[in-house]
Amino acid sequence: MIATLQSVNKSYRLDTVDVPALHDVTLDIRANCFTVICGQSGSGKTTLLNLIGSIDRPDSGRVTVAGLDVNSVDDDELSDFRARHVGFIFQNFNLLPVLSAYENVEYPLRLAGVSPDKRRAKVLELLAAVGLSDKVHNRPGQLSGGQRQRVAIARALAPGPKLILADEPTANLDSQTGDAIITLMRKMQREYGVSFVFSSHDQRVIAEADDVILIQDGRIAKIERSNNSETETV
Repeated sequence: MIATLQSVNKSYRLDTVDVPALHDVTLDIRANCFTVICGQSGSGKTTLLNLIGSIDRPDSGRVTVAGLDVNSVDDDELSDFRARHVGFIFQNFNLLPVLSAYENVEYPLRLAGVSPDKRRAKVLELLAAVGLSDKVHNRPGQLSGGQRQRVAIARALAPGPKLILADEPTANLDSQTGDAIITLMRKMQREYGVSFVFSSHDQRVIAEADDVILIQDGRIAKIERSNNSETETV
């Protein structure tokens, strides 16, 4: 398993009120799979994604990501762990507008202290893998939405993470571009042996998934695992 949650609860403080987000969630995220978390707005999808990505910590229960109990380390250690083991793909791309495609992909490698020669080789490899060898020097404003998302995918893969999280990665793309991005992410997942976990309403993403997790009112309602045709109702 790339991540496990055991009896996890999470609430957020809104003014003077605690708003529950997740209730007694127990869940296994399988390694080297395409996993989609789906549910209505406010169901707890983003909270669950944040916990799986070690962006947040549970109020109670245990979250283990790539072998690390997230409550066993301090904030600095957890931040370092994320930088090395978890990649992120955002709905709005979150590229640095003043940097080229090359520099955006290179950025996490610079932060990790990778040598210039190794950085260059890795960046060019990834930009070629996502079909952007001819856009190396283009800034985000000179790229289409689909091309920007391809840069974001390459950037997420750059540090060699074990897990990549994607929050509604096709939401801002037209249907044809969205189809191409889904195909690309599946290709990258298989070629690089990375676990992908999405939150998405997109039926095309859901149809491509190995595992589909349905969350309702902060609880896991159903898990479908396609390769063994199992359905778990919680």
